[in-house]
Formats: sequence, structure tokens, C-alpha cells
Amino acid sequence: MPELDAVYSSEEEQSALAAALFPRYERMLVVVHQMVQSAFPELSPDDFRLDDAATLRLLAKAAEQVTLIDGATRSALQEVLMEGQARGYSDAQIADGVPAEGYGGVQGLYLNTWRSRAQTIARTELSVAQVEASLDRYEATGLVTRVELVEHRDTDDECAARNGRVVPLSSRPGLLHPNCRVAVIPVVDEVVA
Repeated sequence: MPELDAVYSSEEEQSALAAALFPRYERMLVVVHQMVQSAFPELSPDDFRLDDAATLRLLAKAAEQVTLIDGATRSALQEVLMEGQARGYSDAQIADGVPAEGYGGVQGLYLNTWRSRAQTIARTELSVAQVEASLDRYEATGLVTRVELVEHRDTDDECAARNGRVVPLSSRPGLLHPNCRVAVIPVVDEVVA
């Protein structure tokens, strides 16, 4: 049976993912910061500024996501290799698949199962960055302690069930699955004069 390292390089995958995701996470934080700052013009720039700590938190989240994506990739490849070995296939059959027997092999993962993988990763990670940046910036205003979860109509039951729910900002709500399209809307606390 071919070894996983012969068909997949975790180091190359993580490097490529980090190069693609980290700048987008940083940019998302800046964009959300600007959007929230424009929504709360009563805050002075000194009260509500983008700092290195916020950027580092978001990059730590990006690094965590890179590790999770890499782990899922390694797991899927390992399953394909083990199944091919259990079926008694040659290295070439494991690589190319045996379509007549319903086995896609490593090539099948990339051509069929992961056909839209790049788009799914990009869409999901931009959503993760947007939600994380929004929660971070809402907290920085000092005016928001709760957020409303907004899901789109064409979604699954689990996501639809939380549409409109107001939750504490401290609960740090996030995506439930890849391609999840939740948005977090600030619920501004009433100021008592």
C-alpha cells in the first residue's frame, strides 16, 4: 500500500493554505473594523482602534482552521488508501481508482469528492473570518453584549433553527459546517443616562 506521505505533503498543504488564508483573514478584520466604526460614529478612534492583539487573535484562528483542513484531508486520504489495500488493489489502482467497482481512488477524491474543494474552503474561511472579526469588533465597541444570528432561507434545518436567535456575544457563535452562511448582527445595549 502506498504511504500517505507518498501522495500528500502536509507541510506543503499547510503552507499553501496559510499563504491563501492569512492575508484574507487580516483584510476581513480591517474591513469589518471600518464597517463597525462607521456604524458607531459616536466612538472616538482612541476608544475603538484596531490593534495588534486583534490581528493576532484572528491569525491564530486562521492557523487553527489550516490545521483542521489539513487534518480532514489527511483523514480522507488515509481512508481511501486503507480501503484500496483492504480490497487488494495495486498501487496504480489505489491511485487511479477502479470505477467499475465503485472505488474512486486518490484521483477520485480530487476529481469528484473534492471537485469544488477550493471554493468551499475559500467561502467557508471568509465566512469564519467575517464572523470572528465581527464578534471581535462588536466587543471592542463596549456597546454590544448580544448578537442576532441570521441564516439565509436556502439552508439546512440546523441552521434554519437558529435564524433570528439572539445570543450572548460571549458565546462566540460561529459556523456550524462548511459553506455555512450565518451572519451576526449586533444588538446594541440600551444606554441608561
